[in-house]
Amino acid sequence: MARARSTFGKLQRDQAKKERAKAKMDDRLSRREDKAAASEQAAKAPAADQVDQTQLLEQFAALHEDLAEGRISLDDFEVRQEELRAQLVV
Repeated sequence: MARARSTFGKLQRDQAKKERAKAKMDDRLSRREDKAAASEQAAKAPAADQVDQTQLLEQFAALHEDLAEGRISLDDFEVRQEELRAQLVV
């Protein structure tokens, strides 16, 4: 017996299936590229939080020096220290 020919509907479904698969693959690739670009950008530029944390640590050191040299009282030291600790990210 002769083999039945594919119908136009079946050919359309197959084509649509291939197009959906291609679109899905393109979407995955674009998301990967976006993710890679974002991580690259984050690695290049130091975050503002990191700079602030460095400044906070410097302020801690200055605060301890002020206490050791008697420029501030213990009460003022404790208040200022708690303010700095609240801003510090661990």
